[in-house]
Amino acid sequence: MTSLRHAPHETAEAEMLHSDPCDHDDPERLADLASLRALLICAIRELGVDPDDIATPQGRLQIRQQRHMTTGLGRLQSLTLYGSAGARAIDAGDALSLMLDWLAKTHGRAAKQLIARIINSRDRIAAMLPARMADPQAASDFLTAEQALIFGHWMHPCPKALTGMTPPEDRAMTPDWHGQFRLHALSVRSDLIEATDPDIARDLPGMPAAADPGRIILPAHPLTWDRARKDPQIAALLAQGDILDLGPMGDGWWATSSVRTLWRGDCRWQVKVSLPVTITNSQRVNKRHELLAGAAMSRRIAALMSRFGPMRLIGDPHWMTLRLPGRPESGLEVIFRDNPWQGGQVLQVAGLVAEPLPGRASLLAQVTAGHDAGRWFDAYLACAVAPLVRMYDATGIAVEAHQQNALLDLSHGLPRRCDIRDNQGFYVAEPMADDELRAIPQLVYPRSEAEDALGYTLIVNQVFGVIHRMALDGIMSEAEALHRLAVHLRGLCDLPGHGGRLAGRWLSDATLPAKGNMLTQLGGTDELLIPGERAPMIRVPNPLPHHAGVLADVA
Repeated sequence: MTSLRHAPHETAEAEMLHSDPCDHDDPERLADLASLRALLICAIRELGVDPDDIATPQGRLQIRQQRHMTTGLGRLQSLTLYGSAGARAIDAGDALSLMLDWLAKTHGRAAKQLIARIINSRDRIAAMLPARMADPQAASDFLTAEQALIFGHWMHPCPKALTGMTPPEDRAMTPDWHGQFRLHALSVRSDLIEATDPDIARDLPGMPAAADPGRIILPAHPLTWDRARKDPQIAALLAQGDILDLGPMGDGWWATSSVRTLWRGDCRWQVKVSLPVTITNSQRVNKRHELLAGAAMSRRIAALMSRFGPMRLIGDPHWMTLRLPGRPESGLEVIFRDNPWQGGQVLQVAGLVAEPLPGRASLLAQVTAGHDAGRWFDAYLACAVAPLVRMYDATGIAVEAHQQNALLDLSHGLPRRCDIRDNQGFYVAEPMADDELRAIPQLVYPRSEAEDALGYTLIVNQVFGVIHRMALDGIMSEAEALHRLAVHLRGLCDLPGHGGRLAGRWLSDATLPAKGNMLTQLGGTDELLIPGERAPMIRVPNPLPHHAGVLADVA
C-alpha cells in the first residue's frame, strides 16, 4: 500500500478537505480522494462503520463531513488521525491507506483481493485523469454521458477496477480513454453457428454483405477474439479452416459505459459482446440464459411501450454465437441490441450524476441550467419512476432501472421520456409469469426479490443518485427533492395491484433494499456465479417516511 501514501500534514488542527474531486487539480490527490469516498460510503452502508471512529492499526481515524446527507456521502470536511503522538491532520492518500490497513485487520484474507482491486481502481483513475483533464469540455450528448464515469460507480468500493486488459488495450477499448476500435469478421462453417438470424451481421457497417456458401459471418470484439483464439477447441477449428479470421472490418465502434456494449450512430444495432474482463463485481460475459431472455422479452415489450407513460424498453431481440460441443457458452456470444440513439440529447443518468472534472460542471448541472429545478425534477420522476411502477403493477415485470441502465430524452429541455436498457435486468414476479418465461433460467423470481431489485435500482441507486448530485451541485436541496419524490410516490399508491402497494412501502418502510457491493467483493465471488446472479442485499435507512409524514401532517 506504499504507493498510496503521501507525506502527512503535520499540523495540530484538522485540515479542511473539500471532498469533491473538482476541488483539486492534482491527479494523484483526485484519485486518492475519489477512492476514499467510494470505500467510505460502502463501509458505512454495508459494514456499519462509524466514520468518526475507525480503529486502524495506527490509531483512530476520524472522517467528518461538512453536513450529513441521507442519499449519499456528504462533502468531507476533515481527516484526522488520533495516534500515540496526538491528533494530526492527514491527507486523502494517508486516510485511504489507513482504511486499507483497517480492512486487512478486520477481514483478514477475505480482504486481500478487495484491497488489490481498490488499488487497481485508484491507479486507473490516476492514470486516466491527466488525459481527461487536458480534453476540452465536451458537449452534453449521448456519447459524452457514456464516457463520463471517470470516477466510476458511486457506491462501489473499487469503482474503476478492471482486470483482464493490458494498459494499451485499456486505452484503446474503454470509454475511460474514449475507446474506439474495429470489429473482427470471422467466417465460420454454418453448422457451428447458433443464432436467431444467421445473416444479421450484414447489418453492421463494414461487415461483409455475405459469406461464402456454407459459411456465416460472426462479428467479434478484438480483445475477445484475441483471447478466444487461444482456446484449444477454437484453435483447432481455426487450424482446420472451419473458422477463418477475415481481420478488422469497417470503421470504429465506441465503447459505452459498460465497456462491452458498442455503439455507432449510423447502425440500427448496438453490439453487446462477451468480454473476458472483470469489471466491478463480475466478468462481463453473455450467459446463454441472457440471450434467451433478451429475445423472449423483446417479443413482449413492444406492446408495453405506450401503456404506462413516457418510457421505452430497449430490446435485445437477436443473438448469435459459436457452438462448441459440451459447453453452454463459447465466449463468442454476441447480442444485437436495438439502437434508437443516433447521438444527441439522450443521456444516461449515471453520466448525468457523475463526478465532474476539476473546474467543470456536472452534466446534470449543465442540462438543468436555465430550467426551474422543481419542474425539471418533477418531469424526471414522471418519466423515470411512474411508468415503471405502473408496468410492474399491471404485468409483474420489474426492471433493473439503475443509473447506467436509464437514459433520459432531454431533446426538449425537460426530461420527456426514460429509456431502459439491459437484458440482464428483467425480473418477472413468479405469480404473473407464463410457461414460456418460466422455462428461461433466472428470469422469473419470487415477488419479494423482484420488488427488492426494483426498489434498489430505481429508488436507492437512480433517484437518490439524482437527488444527491442536485444537492451537491446546489441545484435543489436534498430535503426538497425527497419531499417531491414522496409526493410523486403518494400519487402512485392508488394503483390497484402490487405496484401501488410497493410505492406505499417505499413511503413507510424504515429501510430500503440495496446491493452489497462491498460484501460481494469480500466474498471473493463473481456476481454472475452467485445462484440467481443476485449479489448480497442489505437494508439502508429510508429517508422517505419522514417526508411522507410531513405530507400526512399537511393533509
